Amino acid sequence: MSRGLKKAEALRPGSHVAYVFASTPEKQTMLFQLCEQAVSTHNSYLLYISGKQGVKGIRLSLKDVGFDVAFFERARQFKIVDSEEWFLSSGRQRSFKSNEELMNQIAGVASEALSVGYPYATIVSETDSLVRKGFYSKYLELDEHIGTTLHNVKVALVCAFDQRELEAAGAKSYREDILKAHSAVL
Repeated sequence: MSRGLKKAEALRPGSHVAYVFASTPEKQTMLFQLCEQAVSTHNSYLLYISGKQGVKGIRLSLKDVGFDVAFFERARQFKIVDSEEWFLSSGRQRSFKSNEELMNQIAGVASEALSVGYPYATIVSETDSLVRKGFYSKYLELDEHIGTTLHNVKVALVCAFDQRELEAAGAKSYREDILKAHSAVL
Protein backbone atom coordinates (compact mmCIF):
# COMPACT_ATOMS: atom_id res chain seq x y z
CA MET A 1 0.00 0.00 0.00
CA SER A 2 1.19 3.49 -0.68
CA ARG A 3 0.79 6.87 1.02
CA GLY A 4 2.88 5.76 3.97
CA LEU A 5 3.17 7.86 7.09
CA LYS A 6 5.43 7.97 10.09
CA LYS A 7 3.81 6.63 13.25
CA ALA A 8 4.18 9.94 15.07
CA GLU A 9 2.26 11.75 12.32
CA ALA A 10 -0.58 9.23 12.61
CA LEU A 11 -1.39 10.50 16.08
CA ARG A 12 -2.12 14.15 15.31
CA PRO A 13 -5.62 15.45 15.99
CA GLY A 14 -7.71 15.19 12.84
CA SER A 15 -5.66 12.34 11.35
CA HIS A 16 -7.52 9.30 10.03
CA VAL A 17 -5.14 6.52 9.04
CA ALA A 18 -5.32 2.81 8.29
CA TYR A 19 -3.07 -0.09 9.13
CA VAL A 20 -3.37 -3.45 7.38
CA PHE A 21 -1.72 -6.40 9.10
CA ALA A 22 -1.23 -10.07 8.24
CA SER A 23 -0.75 -11.59 11.69
CA THR A 24 -1.57 -10.96 15.34
CA PRO A 25 2.08 -10.37 16.33
CA GLU A 26 2.42 -7.85 13.48
CA LYS A 27 -0.77 -6.09 14.64
CA GLN A 28 0.34 -5.97 18.23
CA THR A 29 3.80 -4.65 17.39
CA MET A 30 2.44 -1.66 15.48
CA LEU A 31 -0.72 -0.90 17.45
CA PHE A 32 0.85 -1.29 20.87
CA GLN A 33 3.69 1.06 19.88
CA LEU A 34 1.06 3.56 18.77
CA CYS A 35 -0.73 3.12 22.12
CA GLU A 36 2.47 3.85 24.04
CA GLN A 37 3.18 6.91 21.88
CA ALA A 38 -0.36 8.19 22.29
CA VAL A 39 -0.31 8.17 26.09
CA SER A 40 3.36 8.88 26.74
CA THR A 41 4.78 10.99 23.92
CA HIS A 42 1.60 12.79 22.85
CA ASN A 43 -0.15 12.83 26.24
CA SER A 44 -3.49 12.07 24.61
CA TYR A 45 -6.45 10.11 25.89
CA LEU A 46 -6.54 6.63 24.32
CA LEU A 47 -9.60 4.55 23.46
CA TYR A 48 -8.79 1.06 22.16
CA ILE A 49 -11.68 -0.63 20.37
CA SER A 50 -10.84 -4.33 20.49
CA GLY A 51 -11.76 -6.83 17.81
CA LYS A 52 -11.76 -10.61 17.93
CA GLN A 53 -9.04 -10.70 20.59
CA GLY A 54 -11.53 -9.08 22.97
CA VAL A 55 -11.12 -6.58 25.79
CA LYS A 56 -9.49 -9.07 28.14
CA GLY A 57 -7.12 -10.35 25.43
CA ILE A 58 -5.96 -6.83 24.53
CA ARG A 59 -5.55 -5.94 28.20
CA LEU A 60 -3.38 -9.00 28.84
CA SER A 61 -1.36 -8.55 25.63
CA LEU A 62 -0.68 -4.89 26.46
CA LYS A 63 0.49 -5.90 29.93
CA ASP A 64 2.75 -8.56 28.37
CA VAL A 65 4.62 -5.88 26.40
CA GLY A 66 5.00 -3.63 29.45
CA PHE A 67 2.14 -1.20 28.88
CA ASP A 68 0.91 -0.16 32.33
CA VAL A 69 -2.81 -0.62 31.71
CA ALA A 70 -3.87 -0.02 35.33
CA PHE A 71 -1.78 3.16 35.65
CA PHE A 72 -3.28 4.75 32.53
CA GLU A 73 -6.80 3.67 33.48
CA ARG A 74 -6.40 5.24 36.94
CA ALA A 75 -5.15 8.42 35.26
CA ARG A 76 -8.39 8.35 33.21
CA GLN A 77 -6.23 8.33 30.11
CA PHE A 78 -7.01 4.89 28.71
CA LYS A 79 -10.03 2.70 28.09
CA ILE A 80 -10.66 -0.54 26.17
CA VAL A 81 -14.09 -1.30 24.70
CA ASP A 82 -15.46 -4.13 22.58
CA SER A 83 -15.96 -3.37 18.89
CA GLU A 84 -19.39 -4.98 18.79
CA GLU A 85 -20.58 -2.87 21.72
CA TRP A 86 -19.08 0.27 20.15
CA PHE A 87 -20.27 -0.20 16.55
CA LEU A 88 -23.38 -2.38 16.72
CA SER A 89 -26.84 -1.69 18.11
CA SER A 90 -28.05 -3.71 21.05
CA GLY A 91 -30.90 -6.18 20.75
CA ARG A 92 -31.62 -9.45 19.04
CA GLN A 93 -30.92 -8.28 15.51
CA ARG A 94 -27.66 -6.39 15.78
CA SER A 95 -27.07 -3.80 13.10
CA PHE A 96 -24.35 -1.26 12.43
CA LYS A 97 -25.08 2.04 14.17
CA SER A 98 -25.68 5.09 11.99
CA ASN A 99 -22.78 7.29 10.98
CA GLU A 100 -24.36 10.12 12.96
CA GLU A 101 -24.58 8.02 16.13
CA LEU A 102 -20.98 6.83 15.75
CA MET A 103 -19.71 10.36 15.09
CA ASN A 104 -21.52 11.46 18.25
CA GLN A 105 -19.72 8.69 20.14
CA ILE A 106 -16.38 9.86 18.70
CA ALA A 107 -17.17 13.47 19.66
CA GLY A 108 -18.06 12.19 23.13
CA VAL A 109 -14.63 10.56 23.43
CA ALA A 110 -13.00 13.85 22.43
CA SER A 111 -15.09 15.72 25.02
CA GLU A 112 -14.20 13.18 27.68
CA ALA A 113 -10.50 13.58 26.86
CA LEU A 114 -10.71 17.35 27.19
CA SER A 115 -12.74 17.16 30.41
CA VAL A 116 -10.08 15.07 32.15
CA GLY A 117 -7.21 17.27 30.95
CA TYR A 118 -5.91 15.70 27.74
CA PRO A 119 -5.55 17.83 24.61
CA TYR A 120 -7.18 15.27 22.31
CA ALA A 121 -8.12 11.61 21.99
CA THR A 122 -6.53 8.82 20.02
CA ILE A 123 -8.84 6.00 18.97
CA VAL A 124 -7.42 2.68 17.78
CA SER A 125 -10.15 0.63 16.11
CA GLU A 126 -9.70 -3.04 15.26
CA THR A 127 -12.10 -4.11 12.52
CA ASP A 128 -11.51 -7.87 12.29
CA SER A 129 -14.62 -9.08 14.12
CA LEU A 130 -16.81 -6.57 12.26
CA VAL A 131 -15.46 -7.78 8.91
CA ARG A 132 -16.02 -11.38 9.99
CA LYS A 133 -19.66 -10.59 10.86
CA GLY A 134 -20.31 -9.00 7.46
CA PHE A 135 -20.04 -5.30 8.36
CA TYR A 136 -17.06 -4.41 6.14
CA SER A 137 -19.07 -2.24 3.73
CA LYS A 138 -20.79 -0.44 6.62
CA TYR A 139 -17.42 0.22 8.26
CA LEU A 140 -16.11 1.62 4.95
CA GLU A 141 -19.13 3.92 4.70
CA LEU A 142 -18.32 5.17 8.18
CA ASP A 143 -14.65 5.59 7.22
CA GLU A 144 -15.60 7.71 4.22
CA HIS A 145 -17.93 9.80 6.39
CA ILE A 146 -15.22 10.22 9.02
CA GLY A 147 -12.83 11.42 6.34
CA THR A 148 -15.06 14.43 5.71
CA THR A 149 -15.84 15.30 9.35
CA LEU A 150 -12.97 14.21 11.62
CA HIS A 151 -11.03 17.45 11.15
CA ASN A 152 -13.73 19.13 13.28
CA VAL A 153 -13.09 16.81 16.25
CA LYS A 154 -10.01 16.61 18.49
CA VAL A 155 -9.39 12.95 17.65
CA ALA A 156 -6.71 10.91 15.88
CA LEU A 157 -8.19 7.69 14.48
CA VAL A 158 -6.26 4.56 13.51
CA CYS A 159 -8.31 1.84 11.77
CA ALA A 160 -6.67 -1.59 11.88
CA PHE A 161 -7.64 -4.14 9.23
CA ASP A 162 -6.75 -7.84 9.30
CA GLN A 163 -5.73 -8.80 5.76
CA ARG A 164 -6.77 -12.43 6.37
CA GLU A 165 -10.30 -11.41 7.41
CA LEU A 166 -10.65 -9.07 4.44
CA GLU A 167 -9.61 -11.79 2.01
CA ALA A 168 -11.87 -14.38 3.69
CA ALA A 169 -14.79 -11.94 3.39
CA GLY A 170 -14.15 -11.62 -0.35
CA ALA A 171 -13.23 -7.92 -0.17
CA LYS A 172 -11.30 -8.04 -3.43
CA SER A 173 -10.66 -4.30 -3.73
CA TYR A 174 -9.89 -3.71 -0.04
CA ARG A 175 -6.52 -2.05 -0.78
CA GLU A 176 -8.14 0.59 -2.97
CA ASP A 177 -11.12 0.96 -0.61
CA ILE A 178 -8.86 1.55 2.38
CA LEU A 179 -6.62 4.00 0.51
CA LYS A 180 -9.68 5.95 -0.64
CA ALA A 181 -11.25 6.17 2.83
CA HIS A 182 -8.14 7.19 4.82
CA SER A 183 -5.71 10.07 4.63
CA ALA A 184 -2.78 7.66 4.86
CA VAL A 185 -1.78 4.06 5.45
CA LEU A 186 0.86 3.05 7.99
